[in-house]
Amino acid sequence: MRKSSIVLLIAILLFSAAASAATTYSDIEANWARDAIRSLAELNIFDGIYTEAFQPNRSVTREEMIELAARCFGLTTAEKQALYSWLDHLMPMSNSDDVQGDYATRAELVAVAAKILGLADQSVNVENWYPTYEDIDRDHPLFAAVELANKLDILPTYVINRFEPDRLATRAETAFLLNAALHLDTVSGRISEIHQPSNRIIVKTLDNQYRSLPIAADTMILSKGETKRFDQIASGDQLHAYYDIDGNLALVNVETASNSGNLFQGLANLLKGWQQSTASPSLKLNDFISEDTLDAIGQILTPEQLMAVISGDWSNASENFRGSLFGQLVELGLAPWEAEAVLSQDWKALGDMGMDRVATLLSDYVGVSPELFYAAFNQDWAKLYEYAQMEIAQRLLAALTM
Repeated sequence: MRKSSIVLLIAILLFSAAASAATTYSDIEANWARDAIRSLAELNIFDGIYTEAFQPNRSVTREEMIELAARCFGLTTAEKQALYSWLDHLMPMSNSDDVQGDYATRAELVAVAAKILGLADQSVNVENWYPTYEDIDRDHPLFAAVELANKLDILPTYVINRFEPDRLATRAETAFLLNAALHLDTVSGRISEIHQPSNRIIVKTLDNQYRSLPIAADTMILSKGETKRFDQIASGDQLHAYYDIDGNLALVNVETASNSGNLFQGLANLLKGWQQSTASPSLKLNDFISEDTLDAIGQILTPEQLMAVISGDWSNASENFRGSLFGQLVELGLAPWEAEAVLSQDWKALGDMGMDRVATLLSDYVGVSPELFYAAFNQDWAKLYEYAQMEIAQRLLAALTM
């Protein structure tokens, strides 16, 4: 009994020492971000990156920043690479041999957090927004992201009048912002009721629960990048709501409900998004679709159906076409539920492993890189343009319409 007790005591001491080593850095006690650093350390976010010392005032590299963000939010390898590529396209790294070019700026740090939170996935009309910071105006590519991050109160409190977007982000700032973003309360689902008397939105969440969201005077409501009033949203719309760090409902992003969503609809949206992408301003639809591809499409769809699909009038597109695609996807090796999720563009139903499986199967069949499909799933037009090029795009369209 005595021996067992001693063994147990030693085990407890060893475990406590290991836990203490994993969650405590001796050089953060006087740092303003120590609570955030400890919080992430307890989640083992820094394991293998910052070991004996944290050195909170040192700059963070882009690679470290992306890896830390990926660990915080559980990103897959493909999602992490897509995030890195998106950031590199948005804010290309300097070609200079100067080692400083490897470090991330404050603007890049906010960009990564905004992208993960879904705050950088749409173009926001900021014409009537008054700049919070004197050194980042409406013309800056990250103006909206910085303003929304500020509204959610996830920026360091000492960032007041000047944002200094080109200043190198420190490890402390990175830990603070990622920890704040990680602990935001967010709500996603479909609006089931608008209760005007109490200024509340009743939402049926993705796990079939109901949440009552109080709309305050300073709650920002966005829809398709435009600021909306409370009385301009409707039941049935999809919603993503964000509470700020103090627990106040700060931002509501509303997506108008759609009655359709098949693979060809996504393909048409892909074409539209690609055509409008700043990465390819001179790219025209006729340049993108070859004559052979148009002929292949014509063998399946009538001209009226093709125009309906391209124009977005999916109610006039044949359901038989959807059924044909469903059969082809199953023949490729997808389970019926996976094929249905692809046709419905329900990527969340697939999950990370399912998404990897679908991307691998489709890429093998079409003969292109899986990254192209990840870009298509994420509607990352710039990345798609980088991967696809004209010849690959034609092969993709041809394969999907055979």
